[in-house]
Amino acid sequence: MKELTENSMTVVILSIALSASIICSSKAYTDLGEVFSTGPSNQTAVEQAEIRERYVPPTRSFDRKNAVVHKKMKRWLNGKPAIVNILVINPKKSGVVVKPSFGSYFINSVKSVKEIVNREDALAGINASYFKPDNGAPLGLAILDGNIITGPLYRRVSFGVTKDKEFKMGKVDITGKINIGEDLKLRLFNINQPVFSKYAFTVYTDKWGKRTPITSQHYSHIVVAHDKVQYIKNSSVPVPRGGYVLVGPHYLVAGKIKQHERVDYSMTLIPDDWNDNIEYAISGGPYLVKNGKIFIDKQKFTSNFLWTKAPRTAVGFTKGGSLVMVTIDGRQKGVTEGATITELAKIMHELGTYDAMNLDGGTSTQMVVNGKLVNYPSVKGGGRVTNALVIVAPVFAAE
Repeated sequence: MKELTENSMTVVILSIALSASIICSSKAYTDLGEVFSTGPSNQTAVEQAEIRERYVPPTRSFDRKNAVVHKKMKRWLNGKPAIVNILVINPKKSGVVVKPSFGSYFINSVKSVKEIVNREDALAGINASYFKPDNGAPLGLAILDGNIITGPLYRRVSFGVTKDKEFKMGKVDITGKINIGEDLKLRLFNINQPVFSKYAFTVYTDKWGKRTPITSQHYSHIVVAHDKVQYIKNSSVPVPRGGYVLVGPHYLVAGKIKQHERVDYSMTLIPDDWNDNIEYAISGGPYLVKNGKIFIDKQKFTSNFLWTKAPRTAVGFTKGGSLVMVTIDGRQKGVTEGATITELAKIMHELGTYDAMNLDGGTSTQMVVNGKLVNYPSVKGGGRVTNALVIVAPVFAAE
């Protein structure tokens, strides 16, 4: 790697990018920060880069090639090989936009990460949310352009991007209410999620897909268009374009709703600071790093999922505002066998993240940079996923 100059982050990024194909290995669990540095230091590699960034004069032109720093290397994790890909991005310095993309108007239209990245004309991207393999329905929070597209599940950790390009991470929940006619008030359970409640209603907008999920006859599907009730069935129904369908327990609405009654609903995320200033968000889990310390949140994840080596994807950010995205390939014996959640957490901590979380893994694990799949998925070309976390150049993001 070329020697880093003191006064130019451009040289820092360029020197790292030029060495992106270098693969180094060590049987010791060495500091991944060495990939981004030229000598010993008490600071992490990402922190060193952030310090140098302070001395970079602002530029008026967007450097598409060097806005994303990519590095590939080989690690030995408890005696087993693992190929690690790392992306480092600083949106405030480069102007890029970090956002989730479903690659389609419908959120359950699964595609490879490469297809989603190319559709967005993005600089790079990784796979993001968990989803139901049978129908492609995303699981957990997704916010696009300040709008809640899907609601959180099980209060799992979410990653958010504010309107000021700040990052945040935390456990998020949802609450809300539905008003029908003059007197009927219902509790909102969620939006565009394949999970039902015995006590509240889920909203399915036209982004969900063509039809509501199949339920038992004990659930009512209330079709709403132009803010008025159109009809009700106790089975799956088409979702009207520009409208939505309320799905919930039949006993709460039996005999209480008339055709053409007015309907409105509202929803709020908890905690409150996830509502007004969040531009983009995705959900995942478990936590890997919290407040600068390794922290693994085991909530509703099986022991087999947490402690078995597998392909993994993670996202995190440093206190200085740099985003760190990581994939670890697995299920290829003797070549790259993956990582446990603990091993993944250690890597994210070594990279200097202040907060970090796990994303969907397994066959979903994919990283695309400059239109090319740079990791080695356990299935050729990578599995089809519900969405990706993409890095978009400012001009395309504005369009």
